[in-house]
Amino acid sequence: MNTVRGIALLEVIVALVIVATFGAGLFSWAGQTYRTANRAVELLDEAEIERNLIELSQAINPANQPQGKLQTELYVYDWQSEPLRPLVDQVRHPMGMSPYQVALYKVNLRVLRRADEVIVLQRDLQVAGHRAARARPSGIFGANPP
Repeated sequence: MNTVRGIALLEVIVALVIVATFGAGLFSWAGQTYRTANRAVELLDEAEIERNLIELSQAINPANQPQGKLQTELYVYDWQSEPLRPLVDQVRHPMGMSPYQVALYKVNLRVLRRADEVIVLQRDLQVAGHRAARARPSGIFGANPP
């Protein structure tokens, strides 16, 4: 008796269910990995923008430039400031009065995406500002000669 044994329909269905389950799990894992990678790129972009804002806040002098705009290829950095305290004379010990007046300013910094003018990041920072109030003294170390 010659018996040829083939693959039964039930065996094919079980094999397809196993492959489909494995494939669904693989696609789910790949999708999660893709979303995680995209989120990591977004966080890196936000960190870079935050560093740029901090550097900009250190570069501007709100006493001389209370508002302004800086445009880059991708973003527009915009700021407006208001004094938290009035300007006061700066005193340098032991040399006496400084030629500058200083004050503390609240600076509102915004970053807008240049393409669509959407705000990407906004921060309020406190920044010291200075303004020349008098002529600089001459002589050694800025002291007036005797």
